[in-house]
Amino acid sequence: MIALYQPLSSLTLCFFQAVLLGAALGLVYDLLHTAENCPAWQTALCDALFWLIVLGAYFVFTVTLSGGQVRGFVLIGMLAGAGGAHVVFGGIVRTVTRMVCTLLRRLARGIVCLIRIFICPVCSLGRLVQKNLEKIAKKTSISDKKKL
Repeated sequence: MIALYQPLSSLTLCFFQAVLLGAALGLVYDLLHTAENCPAWQTALCDALFWLIVLGAYFVFTVTLSGGQVRGFVLIGMLAGAGGAHVVFGGIVRTVTRMVCTLLRRLARGIVCLIRIFICPVCSLGRLVQKNLEKIAKKTSISDKKKL
């Protein structure tokens, strides 16, 4: 009966803070699970990262805002917030994240193309210099000259 020693307003505030934390964690879940058709190891890695974030956030929340007391309504609030954020904002977050990833992928391809455009002439010049140096080396080679 620890909850009876605190005013109801502080417990309500704690509950709504847990709901907000859950909503933030729901958005993190949607950010981590944007990619479709990923390998199983990548999904497992994202799940492990998500649960590490959840456990760390719950620990910090329990120690700082909940007075160090583990409460069931905090877990219910986090679950409600995560579910609500996933239902309401999940599609939007996944769509925006895919668009940003596509934009970054195209930008990276453009940078690679620019690098290739600048490197190709340098490589051609290097091959030309190498051929000319080989010709010069053959003409001036001491081993090819006749001995007296």
